[in-house]
Amino acid sequence: MNTIRRNERVRKAQTMAARQYIPATIRRLRREMKLTQAQLGKSLVTPVDQATISNWESGKTELTACQLLDIMMLFGQPNFLSFIEQFEPIEMVQQRESA
Repeated sequence: MNTIRRNERVRKAQTMAARQYIPATIRRLRREMKLTQAQLGKSLVTPVDQATISNWESGKTELTACQLLDIMMLFGQPNFLSFIEQFEPIEMVQQRESA
């Protein structure tokens, strides 16, 4: 498993990438499971309404860590680091491989 680097530039890039990819991933996985936003909201441990799911998917609001974990487990992807690494920007992969 990759270790988290303490390099500020790398952390910033990965954080910004997560902010882009998490909302799109939630939308994609929800659609693959053929769930509406309302159905997904009701399926969570702490239910939320359809508007909240819409705001998450559009990037208007961010999920809490617990909400993200709940969604990842619901979608069968409970490992956060591997979940995020699959969306790691190509530049970051190339930097790591050349180091």
